[in-house]
Amino acid sequence: MDNQKSNEGSGRNLGSEGSGSSMGKGMGSADMAKATGELHKTIDKAADAAAPVAERLASSAHAGVDKVSGALTTAGSRMEEKSKQLADAYRHFADTGRDYVRSSPATSVLVAVGAGYLLSKLLSRRH
Repeated sequence: MDNQKSNEGSGRNLGSEGSGSSMGKGMGSADMAKATGELHKTIDKAADAAAPVAERLASSAHAGVDKVSGALTTAGSRMEEKSKQLADAYRHFADTGRDYVRSSPATSVLVAVGAGYLLSKLLSRRH
C-alpha cells in the first residue's frame, strides 16, 4: 500500500515537471509489456470492427456515383434530344417566315415597319 501511495505521489508531481516518461517507472517491464499487448489487441479489434463499416461506406459511395452518373447520362441524352427538336422548330419557323415573305412581300414590309415603330416608341419612353 505504501508503494502505491509513493507511485501516486510521484504521478501527481509530474504535472509540474512536464515529463510523462517517469510515470512508467513505477510499473514493471512485465506490466508495461502486458499493457502494450492489450493496447495492441484493442487497436486490432477497433480496426477489425471499422473494416466492414469502411467497406459499406465505400460500397454506398460507389453506388451513389453510379446513380449520379446514370442520371447525368439520361439528362445529357434528353438535352441532346431537346436541342435537336429546338433546331428543327427553328428551321421550320425560318422556312415558314421565308415562304410568307415570298408570297406577300408588301404585307411583310408593312408588318416589319409597324413592329419597328412600336419598338422605337417603347424604347424611347424608357429614356
